[in-house]
Amino acid sequence: MDRLSDLIDPALRGLGVRGRVREVQVRDVFNEVVGPALAPMCRAISLEHGVLLVGVANTSLSHQLHLDSVRVVALLNERLGTSAVRRLRFTTLEA
Repeated sequence: MDRLSDLIDPALRGLGVRGRVREVQVRDVFNEVVGPALAPMCRAISLEHGVLLVGVANTSLSHQLHLDSVRVVALLNERLGTSAVRRLRFTTLEA
């Protein structure tokens, strides 16, 4: 018997929405992964070709998340159950 995810993924791909669904999933788990202390200062903006664009409040936070990016990517993928995120890229959020 097929797993439900084995049936849904091809259906989403066929509808052309798999990437957008994955992006929403990443946004949903991003705050959990970075934790309550950092979540108010950053947010997942978009996911394109495995690169997650993360908006940050300042360059110091960008540097901190960059140093911890291997762990963040691993936790995101673990929670998603797939290797959707390969790396993080940062941009400063507008005030």
